[in-house]
Amino acid sequence: MRWIPVVASLLVASAATAQSGGWQSGANPGRAPADADNDGVVTRQEAQAFPRLSADFDAADTNKDGKLDVAEMNAHRERMKVEMRAKADERWKAADKDGDGALSLAEAEASMPNMAQRFKTFDADADGKVSRDEMHNFRMKKKHRD
Repeated sequence: MRWIPVVASLLVASAATAQSGGWQSGANPGRAPADADNDGVVTRQEAQAFPRLSADFDAADTNKDGKLDVAEMNAHRERMKVEMRAKADERWKAADKDGDGALSLAEAEASMPNMAQRFKTFDADADGKVSRDEMHNFRMKKKHRD
């Protein structure tokens, strides 16, 4: 199973949201990337350029007015983050064959080859296992460098 792309997507979305304070951004307050005409709402047509948003448009459009406002976009983004976290948790648990909450190199090689290739980078305390805390700390250090 490959969980790194999901976690990477989550990190990108989280970083963008954290840096911009949600949909709002310093350069263009009230503008979402999907808001092509910069009118403060995302229409179904604008959403088509974003496959995930397009697929979830009806669910995100809670007031059923055919467009997504700031609150609807932020709620949609939050739902996506929750879903991605849940998927990442499932993948971690599936890879953790001995159930100790951490991944050994063998567990990573069997289920997460991309992680296995960078195992020593993630294993901060060099104990032969990568814990969830080590993964979190690695992501936070990377986030602060970027």
